Amino acid sequence: MTTLYIDADACPVKSEAERVATRLRVPMVLVCNGGIRPSQNPLVSLVIVSEGMDVADMWIADRSGPGMWS
Repeated sequence: MTTLYIDADACPVKSEAERVATRLRVPMVLVCNGGIRPSQNPLVSLVIVSEGMDVADMWIADRSGPGMWS
C-alpha cells in the first residue's frame, strides 16, 4: 500500500497534499516536531518526533520502502 509521508515542519503545501491524498484515497502521515493541529480527515495521521536537525526526515526514511525508481 502506498502512503504519502510529509515533513510537515517544512511543507508549505500540506493542505494541497491532503486534498490529493483524499482524492486518491491514500493514507497520509504528517511528521513534525509539534505545533501542528491534527487533521479531522481519517486518512491523515500526525506523528510528533523530537526536535532536532532532520529528525522528521530520518523518521520518514526509516519507514519508507523502495520507490518506483528503485
